[in-house]
Amino acid sequence: MMRKLFLCTALAAGSALELLASQAAEPTERERIEVEGGPDSAAAPPAAGRPTPRPTGPAGIGVDLLLVPDSTADRVMAFDPITGNLVNADFIPPDPTNLSTPKSAIAHSSNASILVADQIDDVVQQYAADGTYIGIFAPAGGPNPAILDNILGIAYRPNGDLEVPVDSGTNQDSVAGFDGTGTYVGNFIANAAGGLDGPFDVYFRASDVLVSSINTDQILRYDLSGAFLGVFTAINDFPEQIAEASNSNVLVANFSGTEEGVVEYTAAGAFVGRYDPTGLTGYRGVYELPNGNILTTTGTGVHEISRAGALVETKISVTGAQYIELVQDLVTVRVLTAGPATGSNPASEVRRFQRTSP
Repeated sequence: MMRKLFLCTALAAGSALELLASQAAEPTERERIEVEGGPDSAAAPPAAGRPTPRPTGPAGIGVDLLLVPDSTADRVMAFDPITGNLVNADFIPPDPTNLSTPKSAIAHSSNASILVADQIDDVVQQYAADGTYIGIFAPAGGPNPAILDNILGIAYRPNGDLEVPVDSGTNQDSVAGFDGTGTYVGNFIANAAGGLDGPFDVYFRASDVLVSSINTDQILRYDLSGAFLGVFTAINDFPEQIAEASNSNVLVANFSGTEEGVVEYTAAGAFVGRYDPTGLTGYRGVYELPNGNILTTTGTGVHEISRAGALVETKISVTGAQYIELVQDLVTVRVLTAGPATGSNPASEVRRFQRTSP
């Protein structure tokens, strides 16, 4: 049972009032919302670690984007991986029928569709690259709380399996694995291995795996077979998304506590710095931009911040922005030019990008 649980109450203005419960009973499905606020053929998975971003290309090649779910609007937003600027607030349009609390969105291994982890619906949904709903990818056959219950950040393992952290239910405190068809193949990280309690993200590096554990206030290390290696670092007190910087340092979006903000560590886990601009709170997602600044999400929007701890720019003001994931060479993509920072996008230009070879 999770120690840190989530309750979200919608306000008339469309924002969210979120309360943190301690030592609470197991919540209902609709209560398990974070504080603040067909099918493709399998292909080789993305390489472990963070790819080097590059600009979106002209017509005829795949497109590169940063995908950020908006759990309040049940949609997925798209941003430019070079500037961090909004590209399309409705890259996957609002879909309350199939999304309840989308937490993270990554490219399917074929690069022809998008996988979206939904925290409340307990499934990984699949969408075509033009935003059209395809269906449930995992677990194959539909929701199964004995496998997935309260899921967060997702990632591909180098062997091609999709790995999904599980926070609640029969299989809680594990990282569950799925093959290219979405079929459950067992736990990549066993239940409570190494003290894992409340896994919020899983991040593959070249030779190990980092998992944020919110109830032990730690980032834990595992080998590429899922065996526990040790504690990467302690962190106070709610680590969410994990990412790598271009120099191989590790960035963590830490939601609350004395180390609230984006916290940076060396590749070995030594503290480098904490970045928490005045006015920002409740950090969830993190990504390093090529200019060295950091794109982060909070309960007030998607923001570019500096390592001096200054707010550079708010890219969009929303209450439900979640994890930030880079997708590269996404095939046959509908991209709309960005409107104002509110996310409105009248008279959008439609462009299509497609790779010339499979």
